[in-house]
Amino acid sequence: MLINGNDIDLSNLEKPLLLVSEDEELLFLRLIQPTLEQGLIQCPLAFSTRKSISIVRDFWLAMYKDQEKLYINSGHALLYPIRLIIFELVTQEDYFKRLSKKAFGDEWLSLIYAVVLLQFVLQWIKERFSDNKEVYEALKVLYRAADDNVEEDQTSPSREQSIGQAIAVKAIRFEVRENAQEFASLLTQTQKFINYLHEKESEKVEQETTKFPLMRNVEDSLNLFYSKRYTTNKVTFTG
Repeated sequence: MLINGNDIDLSNLEKPLLLVSEDEELLFLRLIQPTLEQGLIQCPLAFSTRKSISIVRDFWLAMYKDQEKLYINSGHALLYPIRLIIFELVTQEDYFKRLSKKAFGDEWLSLIYAVVLLQFVLQWIKERFSDNKEVYEALKVLYRAADDNVEEDQTSPSREQSIGQAIAVKAIRFEVRENAQEFASLLTQTQKFINYLHEKESEKVEQETTKFPLMRNVEDSLNLFYSKRYTTNKVTFTG
């Protein structure tokens, strides 16, 4: 499927971090395709590579399922240390737990929350490390489809790749710890933005009968919200 100019095989994503049933994997695929086709491609970072879409699936499952029934697949987690650290740092925050409580059991709402949340998080990480060559070299597979090698996903990483991933994991953990308040604020802004989207959509209820996930003007809403409330030097959120 062509996504933001990149040809990405949605049936060949990375292995899930969480223990997931075949039915749940198929459900995610059934949800993600129409969402991409009908209105959330304006979140380009969340949909930039197989790896980023795999994180969307991780977040989606963590929101959709009962928290007490979530288990990390330790074998898969060892293969994807960068995905794992992002997942752990985000899901342990109270704001994620609040969003999960709101989306629990609703597959569509869980997906929208996961997409918007990852867009915010990847933007923050990208801004933090874009000038750090050593760390960004390991992180670029999240942002550039050309560096997201399907064949490498099937084998153990090289020693050089393992070292790079370890450096990136340590750097992300350090940045979040040293900027805990800002990171928590990032998730707060995500929650506020989702509430903002709910308000925007509720204004259309009388004119339209489309479900909440099929939003066609997310890009304008993202940039308007981002420019007004999120502290950054960047001009736009989706650019």
